Amino acid sequence: MSPIAYLVIFLLVLVLIYLLILLRAVKKKQPPAQRIIRRQPAEKKPETEPSSIETGDAQKPVGQTVELQSKLGWQPVSRSQVEVETIWRLEHTLRELPEMGDAPIVQIDYSMEPREIAIVLASNPLYAAKILKTVNSAAFGLRYRIDSLQRAITFLGYNQVKNIICQHVLRSKLHEVQAENEHFDLIGFWKHSHAVSVCAEYILREVLHHSRNSGVITTAALMHDIGWVVFGHYDPQAAARFYKKLFEESDIENPMAVEEEIFGFNHLVAGKMLAEEWKIPKAICELIGNHHCGTFGFESGVDRETAFGACVISKAEQLTAQMDLSHPLPEPHQITVDISEILGPQSEEIRQGSVKLREELDKTMKFIEEFNQAEQNGPANGSV
Repeated sequence: MSPIAYLVIFLLVLVLIYLLILLRAVKKKQPPAQRIIRRQPAEKKPETEPSSIETGDAQKPVGQTVELQSKLGWQPVSRSQVEVETIWRLEHTLRELPEMGDAPIVQIDYSMEPREIAIVLASNPLYAAKILKTVNSAAFGLRYRIDSLQRAITFLGYNQVKNIICQHVLRSKLHEVQAENEHFDLIGFWKHSHAVSVCAEYILREVLHHSRNSGVITTAALMHDIGWVVFGHYDPQAAARFYKKLFEESDIENPMAVEEEIFGFNHLVAGKMLAEEWKIPKAICELIGNHHCGTFGFESGVDRETAFGACVISKAEQLTAQMDLSHPLPEPHQITVDISEILGPQSEEIRQGSVKLREELDKTMKFIEEFNQAEQNGPANGSV
């Protein structure tokens, strides 16, 4: 054979070897045959599984939401339904309000026990002095003098101390509202707010025997109506007309409809947005935005824990109204939905005639008056 033939054969062998190598490489890159593994269906929980309310826990499985439908046929507008221009103007108004970021009520972890919250808040020397001066005033008629802050806190109650200090902080930021609106009773506003917080604590402790997130719920109960003070900053002239209208027409069927007619939003929307602007914990903001659920219900999408706290506050508002401690201006407080779906059957046992609750509220009102008097008189003297 000629040299050319040998060369051709050699080249063909090289090509053949190259093709074999390439074919083997392609086979290696192909994914292996997949095994189909069929998962067994998850076991369904029995329909008779006890609810979290029955077991003393306000939170059902994560992700579960609830819905309460009202028969009134009217729903307050939500933030998403407010006109864009109104929201923009409202946001600007809220940014102009006094800053709350450094206030002690913002720095507190409300998942702590009430005792810890009260002690942390009362650690401020000014508050400690006022608490001691107030508890030793003639209004309480003690036969002995309390010189220990811890004893004063124990006597007054942890939630009581927390409420009074929160009132002082908020009032110092918002006192000008009353100065500009003669029909806005700031003291009556705070007494109602305190009463709702006390009633909420009573419902949680004495009726539902529920301790989870009690600090969050009672604090939200104290701050539930802060949206009212936004009106005067948003539009002073409209607010003056609004407060006067409510003051003179106490039989208005739906005051919140009047809010939306005059301002384009209601105090639920304004209160939640103000709390968010002040960096208040999210859980409290949600409760502020839903605290009238007993009257108007709420649409689906509200988590179980928020629904529970909102229903407690709504029931507490009803109790305060029954005991003549309602908001000084008309607002909804009737329970028109079946909140026992959320709170459980124990909620039907809540009565305004409880002697223990009445005594606690009387002490609250007395303490507010004495604390305000101590505040007007300046810091306590050295003997305190």
